[in-house]
Amino acid sequence: MNFRILTQLVLLGMIWGSSFMFQRITVPVLGVMPTAAGRLALSALVLIAALALMRRRLNWRTHWRDYFMIGLISAGLPFALFAFAARSLPAGYSAVLNATVPLFTVLIVWAAGTRPSISKLAGVVVGILGVVTLARFGTLAPSWTTTAAFAACLVASVLYAFNARMLSARFATAEDPLVVAAGSQLGAALALAPFGLYALPAQMPAFGPLAALLALGVVCTGFAYALYFRLIREAGSERAVTVTFLVPLFAQVWGALFIDEAITWASAIGCALVLFAVALIFERVPGLRPRPIVAPALCAPGRQ
Repeated sequence: MNFRILTQLVLLGMIWGSSFMFQRITVPVLGVMPTAAGRLALSALVLIAALALMRRRLNWRTHWRDYFMIGLISAGLPFALFAFAARSLPAGYSAVLNATVPLFTVLIVWAAGTRPSISKLAGVVVGILGVVTLARFGTLAPSWTTTAAFAACLVASVLYAFNARMLSARFATAEDPLVVAAGSQLGAALALAPFGLYALPAQMPAFGPLAALLALGVVCTGFAYALYFRLIREAGSERAVTVTFLVPLFAQVWGALFIDEAITWASAIGCALVLFAVALIFERVPGLRPRPIVAPALCAPGRQ
């Protein structure tokens, strides 16, 4: 991995990690649905503008139904659920729960009939222990509110995992991934717009929450999506998904630096367990990687 790719990877981890902090700023003032809908609208504008600059077509008339369905599952509902959780959970907690997406992906694939490897199964178990550690020994007192917030984050992660599985090979290969991202963000924004407009606050919010929403939509969603797909193109999907390891770490750092959220031993251990689980699922732990099949060596021409 060269320095350029590593820099982009760290930058993406920093940006996505900050999204949980910005939600902690916007949601108490703007509300859950205005935050989710506003984030989607700003992101859609950024991605559509990027497509226009690159002279790529959205093909809205052909795929609008797909964009609405994919948008709701991949962005609309998860963004609303994480915004709901931001009322009660620290930014670091939400980011750690968001990192459980690979765990649910393993379970969904297993339910579909593909038995996972020992490393992936171990990852699921370790990930569950990480979530339990965070919930049981963290800084939050157990209550119906915090339980609902935990559940919202986990349901959002299930939706993320299901969306990755739901995209058919035909649709994923027929369209540019950035086009699909822009179309799905637009579809989700249109779907959530009525709810966001209905729940707008009665008074004009202060500059701080509005600036946080702008950063959340333009930088943390629109620009981050474009950067992620650029990373996939330049480094491959296997390296690009390693950003999963960085997001919870930066989310805890930003929360501690800017909104005074404490980093406790319980939150650090829970985060470490979930990240170790992700490493197991990605089969990046030495000794638990699947052994490659070694083919017989072929003789070079003219040699025996």
